[in-house]
Amino acid sequence: MGLKERLEKEIYDFARENELVVNNIDLLYAGPTMRTRHTLVLAFTDVGMFTFQFKMGEAEMHYLAKEKLHKVEIGKKNLVYQLKIQALTEEQSLEAGTYLVSKHVFGRKWHRATLNKLLGLEGKSLFEGGNNK
Repeated sequence: MGLKERLEKEIYDFARENELVVNNIDLLYAGPTMRTRHTLVLAFTDVGMFTFQFKMGEAEMHYLAKEKLHKVEIGKKNLVYQLKIQALTEEQSLEAGTYLVSKHVFGRKWHRATLNKLLGLEGKSLFEGGNNK
């Protein structure tokens, strides 16, 4: 089983256990720095965002419901893209995270497909105040 299939299985298992319905999964490599951008995979779904952080060969999964996601945007930098994600905290204030995204990841067509989807939004957000895609 490949990486994409393993991550999708984890998401579908989590969704089933938590009575969520996931129809679409878009996976993307990202990271807070140039060195770590291939140790983090973001998964955008119709129920929210999942993050998979890889440490010592193991992936740690986190889930953020779409109601908490405020805005997901991408813009060009010199050699990479910059992904900005805004989400609501428990105190209902906005918190932002910035990630670097490679233009290409060798052998990962799914990365490029998700990147193209984000770039195709042309100034719009993937999640707008917790609304659907």
